[in-house]
Amino acid sequence: MGLSIRKTLMSFAISLLSCSAALAANITGTITDSSDEPLIEATVRLLAAKDSAFVKGVTTDINGKFSINNVKKGRYIIQTSYIGYNNHYEDVRIGESSLTLKPIVMKESTVMLKETVITAVKTEIVAKEDTLEYNAGSYKTQPNAVMEDLLKKLPGVDVDSDGKITSGGKQVTKILVDGKEFFSDDPKVASKNLPVNMIDKLQVIDRKSDLARLTGVDDGEEETVINLTVKKGMKNGYFGVVNAGYGTDERYAADFNINRFWDDNQITFLGNFNNINQLGFTDSNGNRFRRFGGNNGINTSQSFGVNFNVGKSDETFRVGGDLLYSHTDQNTRTSQERQYLFSDSTSYLSSRSASRDRGHNIRGDFRIHWKKDTLTTFEFRPRFSLNFNKSLSADSSSTFAGDIARTLVTRSINNGNSDGKAYEVGGDLWFNHSFKSHKGRSFSFALDYNLSNTREDDYSYSYNRFFLLNDSIDLYDQYTDNHNWSNRVGLRMTWTEPLGDVKNGRFLTFSYRMSYRWNNADKLVYDHPVTYPPTGDPIVDYTQEIFNDSLSNRFRNDFFNQRIQVGFKQVKRDYNLDAGIALVPSMSKSNDLINTDRNIDTRWVWNIAPYLRFRYKFNKTRNITLDYRGQTREPSMSQLQPVADKSNPLRIVIGNPDLKPAFSQNVRMRFSDFNPEAQRSIMAMGSVSVTQNSIVSKTTFNHETGGQTTTYENVNGNWNADLFTMISLPFRNKNWQFNGNIFTRYSQAIGYNNGERNRSGSFNFGPSVSLAFRPENWEAELRPFYNLQTTHNSLQSAASQKVQTYGGRFNGSWFAPFGLVLNTDISYSATSGYSAGYDQKQWMWNASIAYQFLKGREATITLKGYDLLQQRKNISRSVTANYIDDRIYNSLTRYFMLTFSYRFNTFGKGNRPDDRNNSGSGRGHGPGRFGPPRR
Repeated sequence: MGLSIRKTLMSFAISLLSCSAALAANITGTITDSSDEPLIEATVRLLAAKDSAFVKGVTTDINGKFSINNVKKGRYIIQTSYIGYNNHYEDVRIGESSLTLKPIVMKESTVMLKETVITAVKTEIVAKEDTLEYNAGSYKTQPNAVMEDLLKKLPGVDVDSDGKITSGGKQVTKILVDGKEFFSDDPKVASKNLPVNMIDKLQVIDRKSDLARLTGVDDGEEETVINLTVKKGMKNGYFGVVNAGYGTDERYAADFNINRFWDDNQITFLGNFNNINQLGFTDSNGNRFRRFGGNNGINTSQSFGVNFNVGKSDETFRVGGDLLYSHTDQNTRTSQERQYLFSDSTSYLSSRSASRDRGHNIRGDFRIHWKKDTLTTFEFRPRFSLNFNKSLSADSSSTFAGDIARTLVTRSINNGNSDGKAYEVGGDLWFNHSFKSHKGRSFSFALDYNLSNTREDDYSYSYNRFFLLNDSIDLYDQYTDNHNWSNRVGLRMTWTEPLGDVKNGRFLTFSYRMSYRWNNADKLVYDHPVTYPPTGDPIVDYTQEIFNDSLSNRFRNDFFNQRIQVGFKQVKRDYNLDAGIALVPSMSKSNDLINTDRNIDTRWVWNIAPYLRFRYKFNKTRNITLDYRGQTREPSMSQLQPVADKSNPLRIVIGNPDLKPAFSQNVRMRFSDFNPEAQRSIMAMGSVSVTQNSIVSKTTFNHETGGQTTTYENVNGNWNADLFTMISLPFRNKNWQFNGNIFTRYSQAIGYNNGERNRSGSFNFGPSVSLAFRPENWEAELRPFYNLQTTHNSLQSAASQKVQTYGGRFNGSWFAPFGLVLNTDISYSATSGYSAGYDQKQWMWNASIAYQFLKGREATITLKGYDLLQQRKNISRSVTANYIDDRIYNSLTRYFMLTFSYRFNTFGKGNRPDDRNNSGSGRGHGPGRFGPPRR
């Protein structure tokens, strides 16, 4: 009987404790200073309201956030304190539900300690977990600068001539505004259009895919994104900028950006019109049609777009998306020198080409997010695009044999033009549900569908004269009708199951993913008959078109990929572990309706793909992450199909139906540390990738004609290793800032030189440092750089190569109190190791003078000089196991432009962002502290 009573009392006590825990609530909040900067390690104390007795205490994290858990019902006082600030007190009442406080803004103390001087500036860079956070106000830019101008100043971030953004060697694929997508997957729209004056912080984040973050199950897909946080004073009202300018050589540029923010909602209108290579978007026509000029040359463009994100502030229902129209007209002139790496001889190709590519694009991406309740979420993402393109090209080339005494082998003339149209529609539907009856258990599924249809008419003319074959002539004039249309449907299902008590943070994850795509590709080639008279040039008969079945095809392709994955997840305070293994079966087949001998029978390939992600937190600001992932890549149908592509008779390409899928193993480690006392940030990231069955080109060379035939082979031995390090810290005088980073890579590539196997090892070493002096009204920054690339080949005839690029850049700005702004940047770059005539020593000097006027300095007149010394060149080198290729493109050179800008907003007094910060001084008023003040 006594034992029974004890059991009853114990059960009663457990029930009381469970009820007590169920009735307990959490208090969360954020502590900032008057400049909206988060305060790290601020003290938060929970006091009983009746007698001010201490109940619990915590400190804020790196984002100024805190959480007090398991607080019983009642009345309390929240006391917050921070060195150099007045204590803050706030009465709270706790019921049955958790409480989120409004941001607590601390005020600076007016009492100064004897012989103590408090000074501080905003921390420029904070490294935390998978994020590098830059304080935008620390970097001065010209009046009315756009985000890309800011990116070019950030240590570790690079923006190339095409506008592609990379951070630590990884390409940025998306830009977010306050965590919400901005023009979907085109980061150029944001980087080339959003004004700097709206940005408070810029965060570079390495994260899992949208679907993986929604479901909590790793899908093997990662992305690097940039998130912009909007200044606090610019989140309610209208703001924007209008710019218009005209210059010498008939250069012009005009753009506008109009934003409306209200109650966590946003809508943006933007437009861009210019002929100075400022594309405000990604030209997607190059991925669908033949574009002879690539992304080089001089471009005239126009674009207009709208982006919106509206709905309930609690995220229960939101609608967002974007619609963009763009037009491009690109003229490209190219000079090329290529050296082929053969074991028994040396050959060179010298060519000149001109092209014009024109395109129209209309695309839309939309998002509907519905959080039915705290357990269930739906998301629907429809999309569409329309694309039109016209391209022209003319080039001439000569092939030579020999090194010193070169012999002319072939002279060629190739002309082409194409006219293409395409449309694409699709959408994704996501569903995620957590089970109330079983905490930690969740289920999700995702459906996606995509339809694309591309048709292109292509006309090509090729004239080839072979000097080593009795001075013979070969001519082709063809019309090709290309039509590709495909459908893709995908499904993904995931299940998460807790192991034991969910508080232990242990979970099993299961997922199944499939994608089925049926692709139709028709290439119908028609020849215009050519006759070769005894004397004179060949004659083309344009009245006839003869079907060429040997060069034509009508393929019907099927692809079926699956991924069956099981994993284990452990979530602890100090570390997170996510590991598992996936079985990846894939099927492909292809039928040719013209010639059944070119069919590829159904084939299945099975691969095992393990993965691991481990993160250890030493403390709130220091952590290390380790990633391992195995991935499979199937060969494309063009690599598999045994049909010769003779659109250029001297550059024939034919597929290999025996190719195997490539399998890569990738390991990455990342360490980050931020010291708030010293305001020092350190980040180091290293990775190694090894690929089995790499798919490489195999080219054979005809010495008599200069022609090439390329096919594809599987090889082993391809691998690369990268290391990127970054350090940022201010000197004792906070006006001085030092930043340094080093990027190192070694890669080994297996290829073929005229059919012979060659192992090519390439080493890259690129240190870069910057020293900046940023007092209140001006800025000076010096950034020297150096890059070394060496290449060694196993074939004796393929000589080792060494290319060096070095130089430096100086930026200077002065912001006068009466509205005058002077800005200059001058850079020097030099190279050694290129082909004869391609090495360069180049000075690039840009300068501007601007005057801001009207109330609040909304208007600006700017006179800008670009490439004042007229030394701008556009030179590139690529090194493969087969050749060394040097190219130079036509470039935009010296011009002057007078621009008028008008910046407007409707922010009320007290909510208006600091005008100095908007004009680029970057300091603002108030303490702007990030971490404890310095004594």
